[in-house]
Amino acid sequence: MAEENNTRAMDFKEKKNISLYSVGINLFLSLIKVAGGMVSGSAALVADGVHSLSDLAASLSVYVGIVISNKKSELFPQGLYKVENLVALVSAFAIFFAGYEIAKDVLFEEATPITNLTVALVVLGITVLTTFLYSRWEKKKAIELNSPSLLADAEHIKTDFYTALVVLVGVLGQYFGYPMIEKLAVVIVVYFIFHSGFEILKDAIKVLLDASLDYETIDQIRKILEKEPEIKKINAIAGRNAGSFKFVRLDLQLHTDSLKEAHTVAHQIEDKIKANMPFVEKVVIHYQ
Repeated sequence: MAEENNTRAMDFKEKKNISLYSVGINLFLSLIKVAGGMVSGSAALVADGVHSLSDLAASLSVYVGIVISNKKSELFPQGLYKVENLVALVSAFAIFFAGYEIAKDVLFEEATPITNLTVALVVLGITVLTTFLYSRWEKKKAIELNSPSLLADAEHIKTDFYTALVVLVGVLGQYFGYPMIEKLAVVIVVYFIFHSGFEILKDAIKVLLDASLDYETIDQIRKILEKEPEIKKINAIAGRNAGSFKFVRLDLQLHTDSLKEAHTVAHQIEDKIKANMPFVEKVVIHYQ
């Protein structure tokens, strides 16, 4: 139990640190985009810098969500884990808004002349490289930590990568006299942005509505149970997600008629599931 608590404390600290990294990244990108846009004369780059401020707000909400989800409260005996999923839900709408802003700025605003192409390209190069590498790293860590809010934040930062590509194409097309290229590129990018937002929205709603565990998780639990000689029959495997954790319910038939022995077996089964699946918070076993 002590080892499990230490692992969770380390996971929480890592998630909190990663969310703070995101805040710093978005603040940095916002500042260099606005400054670069003003120096280069690129209105699209300035607009993208202002858009990064919404990313900054989203990253701050992720940090707050992670901190709150780790709190214990008598009013919420089942825990506040789903705060992470609420944050993911908010991030999904922020992604939709980002897609709308990109479409509006590029498709319906008049082009402005570029006065300093070099500055614009340097800022966009930094933005593309930073957002691409960071979003990939954050997504990898989110999967390792099973954190829906960090995963949503990684997808949100990836929209900045797409946005930077749109602005880059637009700056070059406009500079060389082909403004229509920017409009064609934005249609493709907005599609991918809305797709990633929809996936996050769908997953968050499923968890908030207590949808069943995914097939892979149930199958993994079933394989663990099938190796237990004390189990006569597996009647049902069910459960739900909440934030980074999974709650499992089992209905089993055991080979013993002894209540004390059945209770011991149930504890052993719970320990084995938790040992093999570190994000399982609780296993409730009904046995007969």
